[in-house]
Amino acid sequence: MAKRQKFEDVLPWLVGIELFDTFSIESEDDRRILRVVYDNLSPRSFKAGDVIIREGEVGDDFHILIEGSVQVFRDTPSGDTIALAEMGAGEHVFFGEGALLGSDRRTATVKAKTACRTLALKGSTFSALSNIEPRLGFRVCYCLARRLKLSLLQANLDITTLYETLFREIEGNCF
Repeated sequence: MAKRQKFEDVLPWLVGIELFDTFSIESEDDRRILRVVYDNLSPRSFKAGDVIIREGEVGDDFHILIEGSVQVFRDTPSGDTIALAEMGAGEHVFFGEGALLGSDRRTATVKAKTACRTLALKGSTFSALSNIEPRLGFRVCYCLARRLKLSLLQANLDITTLYETLFREIEGNCF
């Protein structure tokens, strides 16, 4: 298990990631709520090559990457593995956020590219904290809803583009 950092050192990381960016370091109330989050974060360490999250498995951990870099992979329907992204801690990376809404069947594999440290939060813990601090739950869930909306808009655009391309291909082969 990784060494635990002080709240003051972790606070900029928390407000630097999208899920907590509506919280202000200057607001005493926001700091109090983020302190509750901090008190429930578990430091984790991974060696290069370790799988942090595996596609298809059910998981209950949300991770904030605080050191190192990770790669994200996804399996295609035919069983091929494709690389989707490579991200480093300086990019305020987080993953496994679906677990904050309940046990989550992972949609991708996240593997440590280098030695990594994360701060993990159990989804069940987040749910309990949200009952105690409703503003925490509201703000984070609102952010997740916003991200979902953007993902759906992009998916609709991608489907339309694929449909149009396929239609043109079929139409071109008919003449």
